[in-house]
Amino acid sequence: MQFNSISPIPEDDDELHLPELVYWASLGEVAEVEKALANGIDVNQTDDEGYSALQAAAENGNLDVVKLLVAKGADVAYKGEYTALQLAEMAEQDDIVAYLKSL
Repeated sequence: MQFNSISPIPEDDDELHLPELVYWASLGEVAEVEKALANGIDVNQTDDEGYSALQAAAENGNLDVVKLLVAKGADVAYKGEYTALQLAEMAEQDDIVAYLKSL
């Protein structure tokens, strides 16, 4: 990720401190997600607000990451405020909605 060099990066910005798996899943970085899982990170890892890696991938339209997380045992029924399916529906991620409904 590259930040604009003229934009100050606040040191206390919680968004910059997401758990590793949630962060990479939200960006759709399949290789980094695979690496994190290989290093023993729980596939159902959540951030401080209960937002899971699967929810992050689903909401942000990262189908390959969604499929990988599901294959590795992510809990598709997990619900913080919303399930991954609900988030994908709200974000109009039709391919992810179709995939999650097919499970």
